[in-house]
Amino acid sequence: MHPAFINNVEFLLVGGFPGLIARCHFSLASYRDDLFADNGIHFPEYLINAVAKRRAEYLAGRYLAQQVLAQLGHANFTLERGENRAPIWPQPITGSISHNIDTALCAAQNSHGEGGVGIDVETIMPPKRAEELWSGIVGEAECLWLRQQSQPFNLLLTRVFSAKESLFKALYPQVRCYFDFLDARTVALDSQAGTFELELQKTLTPLCHAGRRFSGRFWQQGDAVTTLIYL
Repeated sequence: MHPAFINNVEFLLVGGFPGLIARCHFSLASYRDDLFADNGIHFPEYLINAVAKRRAEYLAGRYLAQQVLAQLGHANFTLERGENRAPIWPQPITGSISHNIDTALCAAQNSHGEGGVGIDVETIMPPKRAEELWSGIVGEAECLWLRQQSQPFNLLLTRVFSAKESLFKALYPQVRCYFDFLDARTVALDSQAGTFELELQKTLTPLCHAGRRFSGRFWQQGDAVTTLIYL
């Protein structure tokens, strides 16, 4: 990949995660359509009418997935888009891709049965934006609990938003049904340890039932918050 577009590619070590996580930074100003062909990445038809920002973040994410899959024994695999825009990973890989304005991440692992992985990166939302959006992300009791914490509400809401995005990505391949932010509740958020715990509020499948809890990790680099859940 041209260094003017993608730089600082690194593999992250997250305690306990059995797979691989790659992160990079990309420059929208340096994006060109021919970078797809240069790196053997398919340019999908649904991006033809997309703005440059969407094309750039898609390319950065697929480039990282290419690097991760090669390390996992699936070199030159074409990652197509399936239902609900979720990538179709080679068996037995489960994976997840995320990006914000200038950062892309990919996490993947060898997984069998009910395994899954979800990763998400979000730019910390401004305080005003947090006040506008909170009711679609957390319930009233959850919101009150977040406001009682010592850290700023907008930071904590961004973490919770990202955590619930990661949960959806980790579970969707097995539950195959849509669920929203209010279908999971934050029951723990440890800023020092960088851990969180979510509890399902509705039954999605017999295995993913109401009351089941999922633990995850989070970390922050600048104004970017990243969360990870793996099963």
